[in-house]
Amino acid sequence: MENSKIVDQKLNQIFSMVKKIDFSRTAEILGIREYNGSLIVDFYNRQIIFSQDGINDAQGLPLTEAVKDVLCQYLLMCPEPTCESSNKLVTLREFSGSGPLFSRFTANTGKIIETTYSGNLEKLIARCLALGGTIIKNASYDLSARFEALSRIPLFLNFNDKEDMLPASAGFLFQDNADQYLDLKSLSSLCTYLTGQLIQEIS
Repeated sequence: MENSKIVDQKLNQIFSMVKKIDFSRTAEILGIREYNGSLIVDFYNRQIIFSQDGINDAQGLPLTEAVKDVLCQYLLMCPEPTCESSNKLVTLREFSGSGPLFSRFTANTGKIIETTYSGNLEKLIARCLALGGTIIKNASYDLSARFEALSRIPLFLNFNDKEDMLPASAGFLFQDNADQYLDLKSLSSLCTYLTGQLIQEIS
């Protein structure tokens, strides 16, 4: 209960900071929408509404504290001006400041997808499409999919199914400017959220 109170207090503090930002300028830089004094943020295949009253899913679905925290950080870290990508794709651990913790995190999220979908490539493709992912042609992988985690922050999933003696492999990639829009902890949360959504159907 005490931990829950601490999390609530932290979120309230962060949200009070969000309410003070210039919604119009933030919307312009991030490529999101402003409507009637609220910001509408596309989070994967969901729409999240930021108003002076709070953070809510447009369809009334619940939002975890972790997701709310990521969305607040996204607005607060809005760069000035827009930070363009060189279109180079990198792993989470390639960003400056990433340490052993993020290397272990990357391995763990990949392992979950590998274990869940080893021998089930078609199911993974179907699940990616159901979550709004776009399948990309990539000769190096059995599946490459792009997800619009947030505007300006696409997230890429690469997957190779098991073959002969080789086990399945999976990994996430970001564009090289993603850390200008979100801190590493929040970027890792984007991977965690998507992993949870990907395995939800068959878990």
